[in-house]
Amino acid sequence: MAFFPVLANLQSLAYNPHMSKSAKLGQNFLHDRNFARKIVDLLPEPQGPLLEIGAGKGSLSELLVEKFPGRLISLVEIDPLLVRELEQLLAGRAQIINGDILQIDLAAMVPQAQITVIGNLPYHISKPLIDWFIAQRARISEAVLMLQKDFVDKLLSPAGGKKYNAQSVVFQTLYQARRCFDVPAGAFKPSPKITSTVLVVCPADSPLQSAADEFYKFVKLCFAERRKTLWNNLAPYYEKEILLARAGEYGLSRQTRAEQLPADLFSALFIALKKSGADRQP
Repeated sequence: MAFFPVLANLQSLAYNPHMSKSAKLGQNFLHDRNFARKIVDLLPEPQGPLLEIGAGKGSLSELLVEKFPGRLISLVEIDPLLVRELEQLLAGRAQIINGDILQIDLAAMVPQAQITVIGNLPYHISKPLIDWFIAQRARISEAVLMLQKDFVDKLLSPAGGKKYNAQSVVFQTLYQARRCFDVPAGAFKPSPKITSTVLVVCPADSPLQSAADEFYKFVKLCFAERRKTLWNNLAPYYEKEILLARAGEYGLSRQTRAEQLPADLFSALFIALKKSGADRQP
């Protein structure tokens, strides 16, 4: 079985024998075998490589190597203590990378292929991990992700709510996500004080896939100060006459706030302003 090349920029944590695994990283390990199987069963028959994020104690990993024998499977785990346990558990059936997923570039790892991702994502880095998914979108064919339910509510929030934010807009523009089921706290050890939600995610058919970085900057400008109107947030960066005209075409007034716009309207306004050449940013 061939494995991914191990990247030079992976950052490992130093071994500290006086600190427990869960205390060091705030990890909650999935131990309920039934829920683990339900999560793995959401994966399609992957045609390309398979990557697990946050392998932990291997509750998903063990099922992955059983379900997809001979497949190209890599696991990323930042805790060196857990890496040792995984090496013993899996006995060479998967590549185990001791590193930080946020430091991994999938284009370098799989330059000529797309990858299927699965993971019980560490809750304390949910926001930067979703930004990582946005940045890595060109290499991800599908993903099965478990996240904190409250975070999922924010990520998939519709326009108009307090939870709706710039990351919600960009994620909903670039990915299609389907809620599958919730996982109770009792399925983990130690038990967290929250409920988790499992999503199936795949790239959306969006014209902004190739301009996502620029679009994200635009949406962040729109949400820069939530108490301000969309007009006041954008006016310093765009020709005011063109901004007012383009906004008017979509029924937006000078009193409209960013949280009132659905994701597709953000996309339309961004594209219209870009075509108009109204951008005054340096």
